[in-house]
Amino acid sequence: MSSSRASPHGAQNSPEPRERGEGEEEEGVDPSQTELRMSFFEHLGELATRLKRSLIAYIIALILVSSLPDPLHPFGPNGVYGYNFLLIALINRAEAYYLPPGYKLFSNSIEDPVFAFVNVSLVLALVVSLPYIFNQIYGFVAPGLYQREKRAVRKYLLPFTILLVTGGLFGLFVVFKLVMRVLLIFYQPLGVQSLVSLDSFINLLLLVPSMTGLAFTFPVYLIPLVELRVLSVKQLTSARKWVYVLVALGVSIANPDPTDISSLPVVLPIFALFEITVFVAKRIEKKRAKAGVGT
Repeated sequence: MSSSRASPHGAQNSPEPRERGEGEEEEGVDPSQTELRMSFFEHLGELATRLKRSLIAYIIALILVSSLPDPLHPFGPNGVYGYNFLLIALINRAEAYYLPPGYKLFSNSIEDPVFAFVNVSLVLALVVSLPYIFNQIYGFVAPGLYQREKRAVRKYLLPFTILLVTGGLFGLFVVFKLVMRVLLIFYQPLGVQSLVSLDSFINLLLLVPSMTGLAFTFPVYLIPLVELRVLSVKQLTSARKWVYVLVALGVSIANPDPTDISSLPVVLPIFALFEITVFVAKRIEKKRAKAGVGT
């Protein structure tokens, strides 16, 4: 009888286990790790939801950019049924800005004007909706990242955006203008009419800023590798001449200008960015060495 009865001291030392409330977290478990317990189909469902949101945002941006009126002249006799689209006004202003006096755009086929309008709409809609799309992508992958990886993403997001936008604007206002000047040099000596294909003009107008924008972002990929000790300053400096040769070769191949004259404004800023990357890498290694000596 006495053996089956718990002692008062035993009852005080062994309290009854309490069930966790619905909003309470399990003790000792990182709340951020609860996302990792999602099943495969739950992850797939979340991915589908975020992709759907991104697609809806892109469609909304596409409708907006393709339907906005020209703020200066929203209505006029030269518009589509009297309505002047902003995109058409931008294409006309690009023609006046990039083409020398006396040169005009012409259409190779009946559908070229429509394709030009659609292509510009698609690219501008992507540019407008890209921040929201990136936010959805980051929201999906963030639960699987460590805190240091999240800090790295936040740390390099702003430099990446600045370099991408700077490179795009540089390509749009400097490189593309020079490309058009060089490509049109031989028109007059060969007696070619002062006409430029609308399809080729729009394709180059969209391609050149995209290429220069992406090319300007390479420091964002190299500097984290230095911080992770995957790359070193010695490796970067020893590969300098090969980097210069490969960059010049790549720009020459991608550049629509066969004379490569317009390649110089592209490769020179990339060379400068590479030297800035080496300088930043040296500072990272010096700071790391001082921290090692201090410990």
